[in-house]
Order: sequence, then C-alpha cells, then structure tokens
Amino acid sequence: YVGRINYVKGIHILLEAFSKIDNPYIRLHLIGGAGNKAESLYMNRLRRKYKKDLRIKWLGKVPYEKMAETTKEFHCLIHPTICLEIFGLDIAEALQQGKYVIATRCGGAEMQIHNEKEGLLVEPNNAEFISNAIQVFIAESKCSNANVNSIGNHTDELINLYRGILYQQ
Repeated sequence: YVGRINYVKGIHILLEAFSKIDNPYIRLHLIGGAGNKAESLYMNRLRRKYKKDLRIKWLGKVPYEKMAETTKEFHCLIHPTICLEIFGLDIAEALQQGKYVIATRCGGAEMQIHNEKEGLLVEPNNAEFISNAIQVFIAESKCSNANVNSIGNHTDELINLYRGILYQQ
C-alpha cells in the first residue's frame, strides 16, 4: 500500500483481508503516514491491533525520489480505498513499474486497470474480496514459497561461487 494512512483509504479493510491469509512467506508493506491527529490515532490503533503479525511492515513516509528504489522488489500494489478516488497516482506509478494492482472500484482504478489483465478490481469495503484477490494473485504468480531458496541451497550456491572465484585467481 502507498498513500495516506487514513480511514477512507481503507487500510483497516486491507489489514483485515491480509490477516485472513495463512501464508508466512508474504509481506504487506505499508508506505505512508498520518497527516493529522485523527489519522495518527487511526494509524496507531491499527498498528496496535496487528502488531503480532510480523509479516506487516510499516515503512512510514518515503521521500518521492526514493519510492522507486523502495518498491522495486514488491510484486503488487493494493489500493483498498472506500471513497471516491478521482485518479489514483499510486496506481499509475505501480502500473508504470509493471506491478500488478488489486484495487477497489472507487473511480480512478477502473480508468487504469483492465480487470484480470494488469490487476483485479474488487468491490470496496469488503475484506473478503480483497483477501480472495490477494490469494488469486499469489496462486497465479511467483510469490509463493516455491520460490524461496532454502538455507542449504543458498549455502551451496555461495560455496560454489567462492570456489569459482578462487579457481580463477
């Protein structure tokens, strides 16, 4: 997620949806912060509620010039807004980077996403729909634990790399 941490952005729906997914290999990165006292209270309440889920990473505000670097390894943008969004700049930027987008049907997303091509459009204010969309994305993508390199394989690769370097000298 990228944007303000605000009730109308649907962060509470996103976190509820994410908490329904039983997969220890996925992460949810939340980029953004609160702009006023009410938003700070909302954000802090959510952080407390989901603090035991170590898969959730609160990155805070990221300077615009560092955004591409910060998000380059991410596979998907989730745009869970429950209010009318005129455009959705975060959607445009994610699509430009070739990222898949899961977004609610709240205006701007429908103008940018061809459903089931660049992303999935779901009804707003429904954690079940977002959770299902995330699970579809995981099942159909390379974001499963099958792509996780085991410690043993990683160690073997490093040893072979070092041996190759030593033999070349």
